[in-house]
Amino acid sequence: MTPNPSRAALAAAATALLLLTSGGGAQAAGTPGTPRAMQPHAVIGRLIPGGADGTEHSLMCPPDENVLGGGFTVSAPPGRQLAPTPDDVLSSRPTADATGWTVAVDKATLARHNEATEPADLTLQIVCTEGQTAPGD
Repeated sequence: MTPNPSRAALAAAATALLLLTSGGGAQAAGTPGTPRAMQPHAVIGRLIPGGADGTEHSLMCPPDENVLGGGFTVSAPPGRQLAPTPDDVLSSRPTADATGWTVAVDKATLARHNEATEPADLTLQIVCTEGQTAPGD
């Protein structure tokens, strides 16, 4: 089964594409007297089994980089299906120092046989860049 991307993940991907196609405010490399800025790039976190349980999870940028945006994907573990109800996004925000993204989402999988529902799996995605704290800085 292919994971269904959430609206937040799609919005993050669209923002990243917009930043990449507009240059993201990065300065040209090799211009005398101007620092070389890193182009924005995506960082995909590890799969968190049962991570869509409503608790906060964070993904951090590499050292000396700042986050431009973030999102997440929920997926069902093998042999299960996502419940048809929408994701309940409790938080989706940058960390206080703007070096990562924090998400709390509640999404269940359908019960099977005599088993209870379980939280869906969660994967965080962020867009990071060096030397910028907001698009256009």
